[in-house]
Amino acid sequence: MPSPSNKLGIHLLLDDGRNVWPETLWPQHLSYARDLVGEWGYVTELVRLDDLDPARWQVLFDLCARLHLKPILRMATSYDRDKGVWLAPPADPDGDYATVAGRYARFVAALRWPDTPHYVIVGNEPNHGDEWGGQTDPVAYARFLMTTSRTLHQADPEVKVLNAPLDPFTPNTNGKPFTNGMTYLDAESFLDAMRAARPDVFASVDVWASHAYPLGPLTEGPWQQSFKIDLLNGAQNPNHVEPPPGIHNRGVNGYEWELFKLKSYGVHDLPVMITETGWRHRESADPNATDNGRPLPDASTVAQFLDLAFNGNRGRYPQWPASGWTPWQADARVIAVTPFALDGDPKEWGHTNWLQLDREGRVLGIYPMFEMLRSNR
Repeated sequence: MPSPSNKLGIHLLLDDGRNVWPETLWPQHLSYARDLVGEWGYVTELVRLDDLDPARWQVLFDLCARLHLKPILRMATSYDRDKGVWLAPPADPDGDYATVAGRYARFVAALRWPDTPHYVIVGNEPNHGDEWGGQTDPVAYARFLMTTSRTLHQADPEVKVLNAPLDPFTPNTNGKPFTNGMTYLDAESFLDAMRAARPDVFASVDVWASHAYPLGPLTEGPWQQSFKIDLLNGAQNPNHVEPPPGIHNRGVNGYEWELFKLKSYGVHDLPVMITETGWRHRESADPNATDNGRPLPDASTVAQFLDLAFNGNRGRYPQWPASGWTPWQADARVIAVTPFALDGDPKEWGHTNWLQLDREGRVLGIYPMFEMLRSNR
């Protein structure tokens, strides 16, 4: 049986919505994932709405069963390459989402899972316009989450539903387009709007999913944390609740602010899965990789930062601070951490990947953070 004590994981990018590795490579990539996270560690993988083929994805689940890995499904919509956005889920004529929820539920129920419970994330960062057809809509997402959660639970009694994690670095553009022509909402305004529309929306969540990324973003050490909300174009949030000192929304413990905000709604004691986190590194198998854009630490420094985030310092790194964050391994609220990402297409994810890959997806080597996590688990 799976061990409840192993919270280590990794986010896979067998399919990132735009790029898909052939199934012939999946056994190699999953073997590296197992070597990384250990016995019954976690792997997160997105599945697109236009690719809900149980037979195809059973290949992944059978690999997880053979290798003793616990899958976390991230249910996505479909990517519009022309517009550069993830489409909003299609609504029914009455404005509800029963049809698309039913499609997700039938897919989840058709899979032979390697263990229980069955973790399913409903969407991704919907406070980004580019994750919801270009325009944020917390009211629609609340209804989508509730309908999908109810339908999943009806179809699969072993399911545990996770919310779509929010991006804590996202500004509130006050309904006006950002520089890319899309609208954005800060996480607090998004949560408040969800609850205002559907007061019982968070009863649909069994496990809280968080994207607890470090500052920079994705460059600073785990001791660097802050509370900040960017309100643009005259945006305001009259329902803002000021957190107590030491509660941050940006950083490796950003989930603490999310739990604080949920508590203000009367929602208590949800376990947390950090389904994305991590740092980008200077090195890349593809020198033209597009996931750069800022000065990045080298991969050896990233490995040290991850070790600190997971395990604390305890005098092991005298050059780095020993306080300013709660190590994930020491936080009983956190039941899984799946850093982003193991194996994306190097032309887009060369500075993010934990595996060094060629353009065909073959493994060329590993980066230091891979060896660090493997050595310290």
